[in-house]
Amino acid sequence: MEEHHYRTHIFLSPTGGGCQGCFESEPTTQRRPSVTLMKWAVGGASGGNRRKQSGRTDNTSLTVSETPPTGSRQVSFSNGARQGTVTSPSAAQREPVTLATLNKDCFIIPVASLDRFLPAGVPLPFTDKGPSFLSVLEVDDPKLCVLLHLMTPMEPIEPVLESPLVRPLAQQKTAASDLLTEVGSAKTAIEGMLLSNMEKNAQFPFISYYVINTSQTDPVDFFRNLKAASLRKFDPRSLRYTAAHTLDLFNEVATIARPPLNTSSKRPHSTATGYIISVYKVFEGDDGEKFEKNWLYWTGARMLYRYLPKSAGLRRITLHKSISSGDKMYLLMCECSNFLENLSAAALLLPALRARLCGYTGLYRTTASF
Repeated sequence: MEEHHYRTHIFLSPTGGGCQGCFESEPTTQRRPSVTLMKWAVGGASGGNRRKQSGRTDNTSLTVSETPPTGSRQVSFSNGARQGTVTSPSAAQREPVTLATLNKDCFIIPVASLDRFLPAGVPLPFTDKGPSFLSVLEVDDPKLCVLLHLMTPMEPIEPVLESPLVRPLAQQKTAASDLLTEVGSAKTAIEGMLLSNMEKNAQFPFISYYVINTSQTDPVDFFRNLKAASLRKFDPRSLRYTAAHTLDLFNEVATIARPPLNTSSKRPHSTATGYIISVYKVFEGDDGEKFEKNWLYWTGARMLYRYLPKSAGLRRITLHKSISSGDKMYLLMCECSNFLENLSAAALLLPALRARLCGYTGLYRTTASF
């Protein structure tokens, strides 16, 4: 389709119906983990059906044991049945009780997304056909939603009259930073970051990242207000430049986290923190279960986890999926605490990621945050 010369914005509009189901309130029942390990309150196939009907959205941290389970570490998920091996008290003291005390890499997957984003080949932990090699810890739903604002480079409306002294990239950065400051002062989002691309001629030179508490702010209202504010801030009549803007609401459907874990904040805690971000888009209906179960491969998350140098300081790899109707977007964010100090070594994976000719991949760092 031919682009209009004066096109300024492209927005993805989430439907209200598609979002409301994602933010339903949870049942009021309290779930307390056992001393050693959280055990599902269901068993067998019938229990799995009840789990799906409950519509819980708790986050579940799945810690994969590096060694086969021994007699002292086996756990039964058969709802109290006595066929499984009982965990010894010494093992109970070593098992993590909270995310803060986890001492190994883990998956963090919401229960609602477990059937689709637990990697292929990994058995679901609520089966009672034998001891599971997964340690399961169930925690409260943080009730968070993410809004991502992707911006393409600004282009002049009148290229012939453009001054060679003008720096459109700096102008775009200033406008994006001002917009982030406005959102932060309004306190409608609990956190926000402006990520700038570290490469020249990037497809998305800037990405704004907002974290919304769904119990305090309606994500759809936040989306509409931010879209209106973006139209004002990047008005081509005042900037004399145009750009394509993509805004959408996302859920964190899967995370690979490395201890020590800090799930309460997404902001970087080090000035050397950097990100490898990959953006993917599929047509409506192509986001099937088999496709999403293999997300470790087509997103490049498996490659990043296995081959990223230890000196980069991998913290977490998070997969986001858009919740609006129509075509689906996926965004993989790989956070490294020492990325900027070991940029050359960490960037060696970029050619391999881009050689797959799948999605867009770039290097980013934090420019502003609140």
